[in-house]
Amino acid sequence: MRQFDFPPAVRRQIHRERFAHPDVGVRQRMEILWLKACAEGHERIAQLAGVSRPTVQRVLDLYWNGGLSAVRVYHWKTPTSVLAAFAPQLAAEFDRQPPHTTEEACQRIAQLTGVQRGPTQVRHFLHDTLHLRWRNRLPRL
Repeated sequence: MRQFDFPPAVRRQIHRERFAHPDVGVRQRMEILWLKACAEGHERIAQLAGVSRPTVQRVLDLYWNGGLSAVRVYHWKTPTSVLAAFAPQLAAEFDRQPPHTTEEACQRIAQLTGVQRGPTQVRHFLHDTLHLRWRNRLPRL
């Protein structure tokens, strides 16, 4: 079994960053290290930190192999849409002639790109990537 050594300077950094680091995932990892520095067992650390036991082991492995700098690196996995590659083409097309409905946008995207997407995905793409907003047809009185 590995013995983790947390020098006072490292303990101070862990204590500070478990509350002050801008990334939530890194704060959680620092909490795991703090509990380990307080000599808690892995089961208890998992329970107190609200994570699984394998997560505790992964964080401790990160610290063992790379120190605090490895623990601070948190790679968020963000999916990218296939339609993102066609964004400039679709933006130009929809600027020229905006779609009236989501269904029309789905059909035109399929014709232009060959990519079939449902109304929900198209709605998110139009809003989040192309920054298009739906407009009322009739002015309010």
